[in-house]
Amino acid sequence: MLKVALRETMRVQDGRVPLLERHLARLESGGCSESVLAAAGASVREAARRWAEPYGRMTLVVGVDGTIEIETSDKPSTIDVPGGPRIAVVECEAPPLPPGAAKPADRSPWDEPLGVAQRLGADVAVLVSSEGLIIDTSQATIWLMLDGVLVTPPSPPALAGVSRGVVLDAAEALGIHAEEGEITLADLANADEVILTTAVAGARAVRERGGAVAEKLSAAFDTLFGSKA
Repeated sequence: MLKVALRETMRVQDGRVPLLERHLARLESGGCSESVLAAAGASVREAARRWAEPYGRMTLVVGVDGTIEIETSDKPSTIDVPGGPRIAVVECEAPPLPPGAAKPADRSPWDEPLGVAQRLGADVAVLVSSEGLIIDTSQATIWLMLDGVLVTPPSPPALAGVSRGVVLDAAEALGIHAEEGEITLADLANADEVILTTAVAGARAVRERGGAVAEKLSAAFDTLFGSKA
């Protein structure tokens, strides 16, 4: 049995889930058994086939007893904001993570700083430790372009986001040097680009912080999703 319930939020595209194998791998790292993974994969594929729209946002929750719940909607990603998402820095403790830095179903450690950011007029909270180190964001993987290198916080304390793995795996082929590393508030202020990625939206530049790398990543995700829309 799992220690905590796990959640995966994924993109449905034309009756399929393009990144399903990565989502299942993260569930496995979080402690899901082979039988639960098989059932989850079958349920996701069936739900995707039944979804009549070209795009969907699917949420899969695996309970501690292996039960599976799936919900699909046409709601866009939280970083899909006209003009680019706005960010606000929120100091907090590093959220507790399941094994493998998987995503827990309980989002309260992320939702609380998100609420603070939203009250400040932002769309996404950047979680920062009392020492000034960037931990993660409330909804996405954060990337900073620093001196020609694309850097994201180490996992843990960051979630092992599915889109994070996509970028790290695809970066070399795209001519990008990407790596994990500690990043600070000063790095955030001085970065040439600030980019957010999710498994639903792909890559989006933070408002007025985009550039060539963000455009390249966005195009790569569109190709992976099988849509130029």
